[in-house]
Amino acid sequence: MPADAPPPPRVGALIGREVRHRDGHPLGRIADLETSRGPDGLERITAAIVTSGRWGRLLGYERDQHTGPWLLEQLAHYVVRRHTRRIPWQELRVP
Repeated sequence: MPADAPPPPRVGALIGREVRHRDGHPLGRIADLETSRGPDGLERITAAIVTSGRWGRLLGYERDQHTGPWLLEQLAHYVVRRHTRRIPWQELRVP
């Protein structure tokens, strides 16, 4: 990172923030972030789980992976996931 570059944002400061597509249209709020470890050993944000609904923290049910009892998975599919989508980080703008 260059000496004059601002420090990267902390994850806690990003969750719940409104985001826009890089072309400017609003997408919703960040519900979760995906990261991967770079060659330098540091974690980098690779994608955001964005929700257009009223959900804040989604307890993991915004992801397509099956992580809980069948009934909760079905509820998550119809209620939570219909308002969420995964968007690559480079396509987002956090105002």
